[in-house]
Amino acid sequence: MKKWIFLFALALFFGCAKNNPEFVPLSLNWFEYQGDLAAIDSSYKPATVDSSFEETCLISMTRALMESKNLRECEESAQKYNVQYFGILVDGKSVLEFRGQSASIHEILDMEKEPLPLNKSKNCTFKARCDGKTATLID
Repeated sequence: MKKWIFLFALALFFGCAKNNPEFVPLSLNWFEYQGDLAAIDSSYKPATVDSSFEETCLISMTRALMESKNLRECEESAQKYNVQYFGILVDGKSVLEFRGQSASIHEILDMEKEPLPLNKSKNCTFKARCDGKTATLID
C-alpha cells in the first residue's frame, strides 16, 4: 500500500511540475540605502525601523516580487535585481520603501550611498512599500 501511495505522490509531483512553467526564480541583492533621502524625493521624511520590522518587510517583499506578473514577464536575463530600501514616514507611520531594477554587470554604483536611478527604458523596474505587515508594489 505504501508503495502505491508513494508512486501516486511522485506522479502527482511530476504532473504538477510540468503544468506550472510560470515559476521564475529571482535573485535579489538587498541594499539598505543610507544616503540622502532628498536625492530620491525632497518630500521624504526619514523613519527609523527596527530589525524585526525590516525582516518582516524583506520577507513580504520577496513574496510580492515572486508573485509579480510584470517581473515574471521580463526577459530571462533580467531575473537578477538590485533592490534599495529605506525607512520613510507616510501619513505619520513608518514604512519601508523599496526601489529595484534588473541588475547589470556594467553598473558600478555604491547602492548604500547613491540613489538607484530607475531607468524606465531599461525595463524591469519597480517601487514598493511595506507597512510591516504587507508589501505592495506601487510602480
